[in-house]
Amino acid sequence: MISVEEKYIDKISEVFYLILKGKKPIAIELPPDYPDNEIRQAVGYINKFTAEYNEATDMAYHLSRGEINFEISPRQSMMIGQSLKALLASLKNLTWTTKQIAQGDFTQKVSFMGEFSEAFNSMTAQLKNAFDELEKTAKELQSQVDELAKARRAMLNIMEDLAEAKGQAESAAKAKADFLANMSHEIRTPMNAIIGFSGLALKTQLDRKQRDYIGKVQQSGQHLLGIINDILDFSKIEAGKLSVEQTEFELEKVMENVSNLISDKTSAKGLELVFNIGKGTPNYLIGDPLRLGQILVNYSNNAVKFTEQGEVVISVMVIEDTDNEVLLRFAVRDTGIGLTEEQIGKLFQSFQQADTSTSRKYGGTGLGLAISKNLASLMGGEVGVESEYGKGSTFWFTARIGKGAAKATKFVPDPDLRGRRVLVVDDNEMSRIALSEMLAGMTFLVNDVASGKEALKAITSAAETGKHYEVVLLDWRMPAMDGIETAKAIRELPVTPLPHMIMVTAYGREEVLNEAALAGLEDVLIKPVSASTMFNAMIQILGGELVKVSGEDQKESPLMDNLAAIKGSSILLVEDNEFNQQLACELLTDAGFKVDIAENGQISLEMLNKGSYDIVLMDMQMPVMDGITAAGEIRKDVRFKELPIIAMTANVMAEDIEKCYKAGMNDHVSKPIDPDDLFNKLLKRVKPRQTEMVQETSMVPANDIEKKEPESAIQENLPDIPGLDTGLGLKRVMGKKKLYMSLLRKFIDDQGQTPALIRRSLDCSDHGTAERLAHTTKGVSGNIGASIVQEKAAVVEAAIRNNEPPEILEPKLKALDEVLSSMVSSLNTALGVAIETPTIAGDPVKGKAILKKLIILLGNSDSDAGELFENNREDLLAVIPSSELDTVARAIEGFDFEEAEGICRRAVETL
Repeated sequence: MISVEEKYIDKISEVFYLILKGKKPIAIELPPDYPDNEIRQAVGYINKFTAEYNEATDMAYHLSRGEINFEISPRQSMMIGQSLKALLASLKNLTWTTKQIAQGDFTQKVSFMGEFSEAFNSMTAQLKNAFDELEKTAKELQSQVDELAKARRAMLNIMEDLAEAKGQAESAAKAKADFLANMSHEIRTPMNAIIGFSGLALKTQLDRKQRDYIGKVQQSGQHLLGIINDILDFSKIEAGKLSVEQTEFELEKVMENVSNLISDKTSAKGLELVFNIGKGTPNYLIGDPLRLGQILVNYSNNAVKFTEQGEVVISVMVIEDTDNEVLLRFAVRDTGIGLTEEQIGKLFQSFQQADTSTSRKYGGTGLGLAISKNLASLMGGEVGVESEYGKGSTFWFTARIGKGAAKATKFVPDPDLRGRRVLVVDDNEMSRIALSEMLAGMTFLVNDVASGKEALKAITSAAETGKHYEVVLLDWRMPAMDGIETAKAIRELPVTPLPHMIMVTAYGREEVLNEAALAGLEDVLIKPVSASTMFNAMIQILGGELVKVSGEDQKESPLMDNLAAIKGSSILLVEDNEFNQQLACELLTDAGFKVDIAENGQISLEMLNKGSYDIVLMDMQMPVMDGITAAGEIRKDVRFKELPIIAMTANVMAEDIEKCYKAGMNDHVSKPIDPDDLFNKLLKRVKPRQTEMVQETSMVPANDIEKKEPESAIQENLPDIPGLDTGLGLKRVMGKKKLYMSLLRKFIDDQGQTPALIRRSLDCSDHGTAERLAHTTKGVSGNIGASIVQEKAAVVEAAIRNNEPPEILEPKLKALDEVLSSMVSSLNTALGVAIETPTIAGDPVKGKAILKKLIILLGNSDSDAGELFENNREDLLAVIPSSELDTVARAIEGFDFEEAEGICRRAVETL
């Protein structure tokens, strides 16, 4: 039996006693020399249990305090230790999972501790939903906060930018006004030349066709100027103060102006343009012709724009007629694309068109019809449209217009010309109706047919019954047989006498006119034809007395009589533009004033110090010194305190006029210059003076420079050559004999070698040059009246163009060579005695004035320089040496205007 000391038994008892008391026992220590027996082995087991017990106790203690970051001995083998160890691992995992969830990762879950795991995961899901809802609410709140902040910033910006926006608006308005003022000046400067020179040209001797052309240029310029005036007067438009005026006008002139603006467009598209003025429609009216024309042009432009084939008919008829006024209905009918009911509902509104496709295909802003509606309303009328989709439209408006004085010219021929028979040939029904009614109103007996073949039958039948047609009016473009072919066929009819023939066409191209002359047509009228034009053409052909040109073209302004009191006054014209200088000088010198020119304000000051003037006409925009500065400098000199200064400028804005007055100017005349306005201002500002009529002026009047030869002298000394129609040639150059003789000389110099040059070009396979040479010969031969040469050259030109083989082309070229050589030879012989070169110098004063005008024309490469030179060669000889004058002549004939101008300028410097 083992004997155990009592003290060791006590130590073992103490260990278990402490354990039972929940305290940590300490290990039992045995002496080192204690025997290795059962006691030592039991004590070892007790110490191991004690150590694991103490470690488990520490674990429980730490866990009880919520501590989990401590190490566990791997030697722990007690069940409680193992449980605590598992619990510690679960708590660590739960702690990590909780941190992840706290960071927003709601995907983490736990899968231990049974019901606790389910509750924990449920709690996590609820937390996630709550967090999502909170986040959504937070975002919504933040969005609302952001919107409020944005609105607040916007309000602050608006409030802060009000002053800046106001300043910008004022700057923009000023910039707009400045731009409009500059644009007004730039547009009015050339418009001044167009309208002014047209007016001067209409005062000279012109034939009917020339007067018609120049009149149309002037009418179109005045129409454009009227539109420009309204565009530039932006304050009226923006303030809704656009108004219509009440002035006397002729309806026929309004319609002619519309025709001038539209006819080229209808011709280009092959459309028939017809005017149908209803019976009883008064011609002399009181209203606003510009506004009437503006609406008609707008309607007509739309009609042409949307019509590809057919016709455009412009009609006027009386709806109501009282003692003092009429209600007129104007309509423009076309055969174009038409409109649907939906499209019609959109019309007459600002920025509206039929649909968006028309805007892309046809262009336009959509403002025109809305403006037309307002204008018609201002004239006491209405607007409307009637249309069938795919067949065409009729746009109409009414206007209540006052009646003017009954002073219309009655287009009735002399008694012996009344009842003459006329045949109208035109494939367009409306055109036949309009022409027939017009001629019938002139007392002619009228029949109409729709084709060339029908015309031939009608003429033959009438001749067989003894009721010949005396005049045939032929349209050019007709199916099967056109007007040229019909005219040629009429000339071949066995009818005596043959009728006079007039072509009435919408195509005024040069080739049509030339073909018409070759076909025996005696005149060409361009559609639409006015009553006065038709009447004069008919009377001229029938040998009656022409109606004198009415209107302002021929008569002097009534102010001319009133100007007698100030004629001879000395005027200083301050103007840098040569065109404006010439125009103003001719207007003023024609009226009897003396005129000196200063090219800028600085020169005007120098001239005022040297001479005496009754008035100054001052442009505003000039180099070196402008008009405003010059006027201010003039007013600083006490000598010129009472000197009248009138601004004569294209600057017409209210601010510009105000600047003129502030600078010391007394009045304002706008460009383009209205002679009546200018003369009225002169009468108002120039003091009457007792002086003799001016005998010598700084500029020679245009009528003296461009002098015409008497009709009796036109045919004198002209060559009489077979195949040369000098009458036709003179007609081509408007009756100017010297120019015609110059063309004959040039024909000899340039055309004699043409056949040889054509052959040389063909040998080099240069067909283009050969065709051009033949074309040139055809043209110049026609110009001088060499019709046979013209026909042969036309045949050769066509043959070259068609690449005909040499065996066919050569006989044609030989025929041209024969007639051309004969013509050149005959001209050489005839002109050897027919042409006289001036040897005696003319008037040096006129020569100087003519030389200055010639320099202007040469500087602008104007072909009128040749005519001016030839008409005034004697006077030019007084200021240019004979040898240099010949050089100028050759340079002008060769179209070397630069060389001619240089010689002329050098001549001026030596005067």
